[in-house]
Amino acid sequence: MSIRVDVRKFAKIEKASVRTGDFSLFVGDNNSGKTLMMELMYGIINIISNWNMEIGCAKITEMEDITYIRFSGEWFAEMESSVNSYLRNNKRSFLLECFSAEIPVEEITIHFETAEEVFYVGTIAETAYLEKEHADGSRVNIEGNVAGTVEEMKLQLAKYALLDMLGLPVGKSQLFLPAARAGLQMLYRNFFVNMQGKAGMALPIYDYLKFLQTYSPGTQFDENEEDLIEFVDRELLGGKIEYRNDVFMYREGDCIIPLSMASSMIHELSPFSSVLKAEGSYGYLYYDEVENSIHPIKQGSIAKALMRFCNLGNKILVSTHSDTLAGRINNLILVSRMKNVIRKNDILEKLNWSVQDLLRSEKTVNIYEFKKDEGGSVVIEELDFFDYPRIGYDFGRFNENIDILYDESNCIMG
Repeated sequence: MSIRVDVRKFAKIEKASVRTGDFSLFVGDNNSGKTLMMELMYGIINIISNWNMEIGCAKITEMEDITYIRFSGEWFAEMESSVNSYLRNNKRSFLLECFSAEIPVEEITIHFETAEEVFYVGTIAETAYLEKEHADGSRVNIEGNVAGTVEEMKLQLAKYALLDMLGLPVGKSQLFLPAARAGLQMLYRNFFVNMQGKAGMALPIYDYLKFLQTYSPGTQFDENEEDLIEFVDRELLGGKIEYRNDVFMYREGDCIIPLSMASSMIHELSPFSSVLKAEGSYGYLYYDEVENSIHPIKQGSIAKALMRFCNLGNKILVSTHSDTLAGRINNLILVSRMKNVIRKNDILEKLNWSVQDLLRSEKTVNIYEFKKDEGGSVVIEELDFFDYPRIGYDFGRFNENIDILYDESNCIMG
């Protein structure tokens, strides 16, 4: 499920049309608007996920002691119209809530892209449950054992249908890991001393500080979650992030030190580790400038960790200006989409990769390149995937940099 966010004349961004796929990647130069667009996406998802629900044109059928309610394309179109009306009429207050600043924007609209392909059916008796039906007739249970009055259950089922369309399963939240996460991880307590409101911070940053301030480590994880935690500890951290007496610590073997004394790479990776080990569940993760302080070799491991996180049923939107990280992500997606199983297994063996490193075939991928013109304006373009010839995504700006390095080397050796 996904929504599409369209903007025109948003700060330096001339135009953009961005979908919330399972795995989304923003690539581009510094100061090209990647973070700003991520924060806008966060604010929009926040608005919709907290929407004051209405039954509207949902189809209701009464049969003896059972009530059926159907949320289909018409209902989502009505919801879409309501959200867009709100964004149009409350643009200034929305931007102030999201950014704590009046960011210039001409238009923001959303569209529920897959609402025509699925619909949701709720069954209400003593309790209620919700199912999602696909075009082929297959059904998936979304949520069950919903209690309350009939009217309360109707509204709750509507909420669950909307959350599923957003890609936020019931009980899961979204979280933004900012580019300044290392400093915030060490200083977050100071921000809440005598602080009034958001103190001029963008909503995603403020929510990240609240995540740190109220952090509680989880105690129970399923097998796949434990595998990912162990992978991050082994392949990225070379140790473990632990939370002791309300303080984040780094353990390497028998040595335990405060996080503030660990290396810059550990600082940068610790928030991701903390998310994986948190008591709360985060179904949508925004990860800004993933490559900060991470060695190019390690960037291959973080690319694998991101794939594994997405495979657990989570959505992730990451930004980077590292050609190394983008290339590693591209290679993993290329192998993920190979249909020749023998060839795929041969590559996995040669590269010493695991099938767990590959993105599952049903996962949607959206990659966007932020392109600046000479005047500083930015246009965001979605990149196409080229299965043949086997190049995957053509990162124009990064390829330009490789060509420059090649030409420089030829000139020097010339």
